[in-house]
Amino acid sequence: MTVYQQAEEYIKHRPFGAIFSFGQIVAKLNVSKDSLSHALAKLEAKSHVSRLERGLWHRPKVTRFGVIGPKPETVTAIIVKEREAFIVPAGAGAVHALGWSTQMSMVYNYISTKRISPLTVGKHQINFRYSRAFEDAIKKLEGLNSKEKKRASILWAALEHLGENEALGKSKLIKQSFSQLSTRTQKKFITTLNGKLSWVAGILEQ
Repeated sequence: MTVYQQAEEYIKHRPFGAIFSFGQIVAKLNVSKDSLSHALAKLEAKSHVSRLERGLWHRPKVTRFGVIGPKPETVTAIIVKEREAFIVPAGAGAVHALGWSTQMSMVYNYISTKRISPLTVGKHQINFRYSRAFEDAIKKLEGLNSKEKKRASILWAALEHLGENEALGKSKLIKQSFSQLSTRTQKKFITTLNGKLSWVAGILEQ
């Protein structure tokens, strides 16, 4: 059986709408990467698969209404796992996630500990912004449970987005969100407030 035929069989046994990585196929079929790349290119030309992002593929689900793409949240979760990255909503998304605003963006924006290229899923744009400061902050939050780590990270992202002047008008909300963190998380979070976010300590101490 040729590499093309093996790849075709692999895809046929995946459910419609499934997302899989290049690495997963290589490991499963035990074939050369070059041969698999050529096989996937041929399968994509026949609309059997579609390339979502570097190393990430999707078996499109075709209905009488057209092709149904995967949910942006699903794609994001898989990319993050593949790249071993940590992300949270960025910008207005972080502010909204904390309940400080009802404004919602039509674009999926994330702040990330790894560099990830933006991609389009159907009509949705997904953007990832790498931040060295965010990466350093996440390292200081290590050891927390996933829920606390995420809450503290979103708070960090929201404060970075607002900046000092705008944050002063939301000082009550900021202190409220901070108070909802466990004592241990609060102590770790304070250690992340350096550089551009050093002003946050002043709000928390008010």
